[in-house]
Amino acid sequence: MEADDMPGGPVAGAERGAEVLAGRDEQLTAIDAALAGIAAAGTSVLLRGDPGMGKTALLKAAETKARDAGLRVLRMTGAEAESGLPFAALHQVLWPLLDDTRALSAEQRDALESALGVREGMPPEGFTVAGAALTLLAHAALRRPVVVLLDDLQWADPSSAAVFGYLRRHLAPLPVVIVGATRHTARPDDEPHAPEESGDAEGLPGRVIDLEPLDDRQARRLLRTRHPWLPDTAHHRVLRAAGGNPLALHELPVQIRRAAPDHPALLAAPAAADGTECFDELPLGTRLGSLYEDSLRALPDSARHVLLVAALGGSFAQRASVLRDMARHAVTTPWTEIRRRIEASGLARFDGTDVTDGADGTDGAGRAEGAQGLIVFHHPLVRACLVHIASPAERRAAHRLLARALPAANPQRITHLAAATVGTDAELAELLHARADGMAAQGGHAEAAGMMARAAGLSPDPATRTARLVAASGMAARGGRLRLAVELLAGAEAEARPEQPEPTAPYAFALAYTRLQLHGDPAPSLELLPGALDLLASPEGRDHRACLLEPMLFLLLVVAVHTGDERAWDAVDRHAGDATEPVALCRRAWAGPPPGEGAPGARAGGAPTGDPDDVPRRLREAVAALPADRETPAAWLLLWTAAALDAVGEHDALASPFVRHHAYVTQAFIESLRAHDDFLHGRWDTALATARDGARTSAAHGYAFNEMLFLQNAGQVLAARGDDDALAALEPLLGQAARERNTLRAAERLHGLRTLCALAHGRADEAWDHARSLTAPGEIPPPGPWFHLSLVDWVQAAVDSGHRPDALRHLRAVRAAGTARASAHHAFLMAVAEALAGEAEADQLFEAVYAFPGAERWPFPLARARLAHGARLRRRGLYGPAAARCRAALDTFTRLGATSWAAQAARALDAVAPGAGGGAEAEAGPSDDTPPRHPLLSAQESRIAELAAQGLTNRQIGERLGLSPRTIGAHLYKVFPKLGITTRAGIARALEETRERETPAM
Repeated sequence: MEADDMPGGPVAGAERGAEVLAGRDEQLTAIDAALAGIAAAGTSVLLRGDPGMGKTALLKAAETKARDAGLRVLRMTGAEAESGLPFAALHQVLWPLLDDTRALSAEQRDALESALGVREGMPPEGFTVAGAALTLLAHAALRRPVVVLLDDLQWADPSSAAVFGYLRRHLAPLPVVIVGATRHTARPDDEPHAPEESGDAEGLPGRVIDLEPLDDRQARRLLRTRHPWLPDTAHHRVLRAAGGNPLALHELPVQIRRAAPDHPALLAAPAAADGTECFDELPLGTRLGSLYEDSLRALPDSARHVLLVAALGGSFAQRASVLRDMARHAVTTPWTEIRRRIEASGLARFDGTDVTDGADGTDGAGRAEGAQGLIVFHHPLVRACLVHIASPAERRAAHRLLARALPAANPQRITHLAAATVGTDAELAELLHARADGMAAQGGHAEAAGMMARAAGLSPDPATRTARLVAASGMAARGGRLRLAVELLAGAEAEARPEQPEPTAPYAFALAYTRLQLHGDPAPSLELLPGALDLLASPEGRDHRACLLEPMLFLLLVVAVHTGDERAWDAVDRHAGDATEPVALCRRAWAGPPPGEGAPGARAGGAPTGDPDDVPRRLREAVAALPADRETPAAWLLLWTAAALDAVGEHDALASPFVRHHAYVTQAFIESLRAHDDFLHGRWDTALATARDGARTSAAHGYAFNEMLFLQNAGQVLAARGDDDALAALEPLLGQAARERNTLRAAERLHGLRTLCALAHGRADEAWDHARSLTAPGEIPPPGPWFHLSLVDWVQAAVDSGHRPDALRHLRAVRAAGTARASAHHAFLMAVAEALAGEAEADQLFEAVYAFPGAERWPFPLARARLAHGARLRRRGLYGPAAARCRAALDTFTRLGATSWAAQAARALDAVAPGAGGGAEAEAGPSDDTPPRHPLLSAQESRIAELAAQGLTNRQIGERLGLSPRTIGAHLYKVFPKLGITTRAGIARALEETRERETPAM
């Protein structure tokens, strides 16, 4: 626990008085607001800051307020010693609720109790545990709203962190508030960890608050309030040393007071003429990290050894009874003396224990020590400092003691044995290897990687050591810890030189995956994976086939889609028949049936001309056949299949296990797919926010491939909104860098987006130049992942620039290729393109678009069809229907923020004047949706004037016409002089006078 608000020892006086949280008003307000609204909706608040910034003090304030309000409080305090034990942090939160597991289904109860160690069995997948945790919280919240306080989240194990992220995303309908605290510092392998350590850019409830150092005024106020005894001469010294850190402001005066009898100069002002001082001039070792070093070294060896065991042993070793028993085997000092010296130091306290004097563990009167007593560290820095100042021999001795004390079946026992061992130990390495395999099989790849790496270090045989390093790298890669994966691969390569690391297949997968993600480089995938797949098909690769075949094929399919490289497609074709249905389904969705399947469009010349009309049905069947709530390679392949069909949103459950179970790199991949789905379905603001935030985060952590995916999603929105400058800014990464990395399909997609951007501004000739340079008329490109997304743009560019015959020829080729049969979205885009290219009076093609099942799901192409149809109707003199189409298009474009398209629709609407061009509509008079037009006003101005005459405000008029109040005001500014009036009140009379003059006498 970061006890930022506690003094550094038993000091009497004002520093033991009321808590002061100077400079934290904003954070307290946010917490108060979350707690006050708990009955209406669940939310979360995440506090981030460096050690000592007051996070724990704010959590303590939240706990006090929650308990005063009658809310139920659940707590978790992360511990570094337990960060590698799956679900350890979750155990702390849910332990008080386990009596209520009857509210869960049998499957959920078994999963949760297995994960928390209540019953025997291997822990299940995080997805099942997350669902069970949410159900349990919801059940508890029915009786009394629940507040969950999560301290030191940076030490939460990845499995628990994934569950916390899932809970945070599903709080809204529940009377549950989560308040978390974490450090700014990264995890050991410098991997970003979502969602607790990332921002709230995904639109999730709650907020993230960064705690900054206190300014000088706030620091002075805090220091004087907490330590009024401190002489003025020492104030400057403490303020300078603390640097605005609330923990230092609390602790330094206490340390000074303790040291002052022997060092009276500490209470004086700095002696240096320039007023400078070094932090370590105060009674500390290093800044904050060694704040407690002097006190720790002052303890007897026996007491410090007991504290070291508690620091290294996590929650198990913090039980007072366990510590007492271990102390009997390690030291000769009586337990009561050890306990007294520890408490007298102020470094830790014993909570809920009885003093034990007798050798039998009683207090002399026969009363046994409290079984639930715990040793509570004054601050996590005490724990860190204990480990820091301990010699390697002392740490190994503590680990050996912990290993002897733990039950033989406890997985932590193996970990402590490994930490206590010097040199190599083949038997222990085997145990660690088996444990790592078990953890990885349950989806705990991140934790398994570290354990396998330690197994490699204990292995005496070089070949075995190399193989384990490679295996650890693969686990780290699958768990999203890519930088650790790279380091482990480098270690394997160093061990194996001058030979290539063996086994080849795991090495190839780990290298290909890490290079693609971190550097956006598909070359290792293209060069190594085909041969590795061949190896898996041979007897030598039998041991790795089950765990690597589908992951390799998935990775190769991703590379094939983004590069178009025939080596990737050929390797997939060779081995897809040996794999499962998801592999064949994914390959077919992206590129049609493989050669030799006999379909009329087998991939010849790279053209996806197969008959894939059964893919959506087969996808639904395959998803239904997946094991419930489990992440599998098959699920990855089916998710990628859904992406090919523009149907990720229809199979959202596929993505859930990955997002809840993995670290940043995997979540980012899923979020990029969802951002694309948001774009297709008209959620452009969400798509753009997700894409921009994802690109920034990916760039900051060096994930080039994910950055490219996010930028591609951002480019779609920018192009559709006609933002030329922003789209051009993407050229270095989506154009030049993509070509250099051979991810050519990304570069082609950017080129296609230029077509769309030009069309947004009505630059038809420019759009046609872009379109035909990307794809020649009548030619279908090799398996192009986004060819269909540019189809409507290509056809409109041809038609608007006077090349309608080319558009018709192109559509014939696309129709023959079977593109429309790939998915509902493919078919809809085909229908829109055919309507745009149809004859001037071919209204039935547009009506087919409007009647398409679920057409409203894809608002942007639908609005473009309506706009084009409205223009054709206007040219034929059908002003009423034309106005209806244009107005519907204008409403959609305005909602999407597609201002350039909205401007086109507004101009088309202005051009729809009653009676213009004659014809049946003119003879029938103005339609109901086309108001009479004043001879001096445009059609748009007439509509606005009529609505203003009815008493509507600018905002109300804007809502009706899909325009902003400011635009309405600008139009009225022009209307007034045309009507010869100066006030809004005169509009109605001026329009009436016009109608009276134009009405013929009877």
